[in-house]
Amino acid sequence: MIKLVPGWAYDYPEFWSTIRRRNLWLIKIRYLASLSVLAFLLLGEYLLDFQLNQTQIIAFIIIAISIFLYNVIIHLIRPKVGTDPIRFNALHLSLVQMILDLSTLMLVIYFTGIIESPLHVFFIFHMVIGSLILPGILIKAICVIYISIYALLVFLQRVDIVDTFLIKGISENVVRPWNYDILFIVVFASMMIITVLITNQIAKNLLRREEQLRQTLLKLNEVEKSKQKYLIGVVHEIKTPITAIKSIVDIILQKFLGPVSEPVEDKLIRIRERSNEGLYLINSILKISKLKLLEKRDNRKIFIGEIIADYVENHSDDLKSKRITISINDKRKFRRPVSGDEELLQLAISNIMSNSAKYVGEGGLINITIEYEEQFLRIEFADNGIGIPEKDLPRIFDQFYRASNTRRHKSEGSGLGLSLVKEIINHHSGTIEVESPSGIGDDKHPGSSFIIKLPYIIEEDDRITSLEPLSGGL
Repeated sequence: MIKLVPGWAYDYPEFWSTIRRRNLWLIKIRYLASLSVLAFLLLGEYLLDFQLNQTQIIAFIIIAISIFLYNVIIHLIRPKVGTDPIRFNALHLSLVQMILDLSTLMLVIYFTGIIESPLHVFFIFHMVIGSLILPGILIKAICVIYISIYALLVFLQRVDIVDTFLIKGISENVVRPWNYDILFIVVFASMMIITVLITNQIAKNLLRREEQLRQTLLKLNEVEKSKQKYLIGVVHEIKTPITAIKSIVDIILQKFLGPVSEPVEDKLIRIRERSNEGLYLINSILKISKLKLLEKRDNRKIFIGEIIADYVENHSDDLKSKRITISINDKRKFRRPVSGDEELLQLAISNIMSNSAKYVGEGGLINITIEYEEQFLRIEFADNGIGIPEKDLPRIFDQFYRASNTRRHKSEGSGLGLSLVKEIINHHSGTIEVESPSGIGDDKHPGSSFIIKLPYIIEEDDRITSLEPLSGGL
């Protein structure tokens, strides 16, 4: 197999993504080219009076059909062609396309008069495309080969070894001296070579710059990993004394050390609450840091409905004490799982629902809707809480950012929860959006809606994993 891939691009997804996009671009243009050949034939025959002979008409029909057929084949095999540098890959497919297109163009040039043909400019177009995709030495070799073939056809036409096909009204059968042929070939070859040299140099500079950017990104990633490791170490050191304080406070509140007066007990409860908030903040920072550092997650089948049901069950006492109503509307016929890390998705769902419970206040309402939308599982968490001001919506997922109206609310927060949620959802190839006011809010309590979309897994038989739709609430 011809080695076409530069060493630095072996494990560079963006390089292969670019090649695959350009291959698709060529395929789309080729469909247009096959139609253009037929249009050239029809317009020339019935409108422009080209007076093509029967051989030319048959040749153009065969060429148009051939372009269409081999383009369909390339279009079908393109998704199956991989990016393995050692095997047949997307770059080899580009080479095959270039050779087929140049060979077909050479036939069109032949049946339109060779040196008399007005279609030479398309060779320049192909040299530009080839220089942007193929390695320099390869496109230069292709350029020289097709210049040689063209020069040979001109020579064979001159000595009457091959037939001359002209377009009447554009090309006339005028006998020109030898020096005209030589001059034409020299000019044509010069244009082809100069085009390849200039375009290939531009492409080489772009690739060199792309490699520099890739190396810079790798260094930045290494710096980011070092920063996250340092952050994890520092936060762990902070976590230890806070955990110790909380443990001592719990022991005192449980009155293992003797009775505690009510004023002191109130102070200790506040200390415990602040300690819990501090530990939650520390754990959130650790989660984000590990998520960025490891860049990997478990891939298991997870049923989101079960995570939501578990949260409602585990927090039922707290929700009942605040008289918060949770309504779950599961619109699915089958419960299809998503693929991901259960612990991370539990953390994301817990953050969203805890935020809703925090800001709806006494007697609040939280509506959870689960349904399918195209290839995604859509989960909407809507509440009638304090809502989010419009000016804060674009930044609500930024780290350490809190909506301006939360300052008037008694609950504390770090501004890390929603940032962590977005990070987790992105790692699972999903999306999260926020809307405020929500569909269940009013003027006094506008509320907010968080909409999560995660790609689901289609089982071989949905009935295997189908259960009764999740319903009810609290």
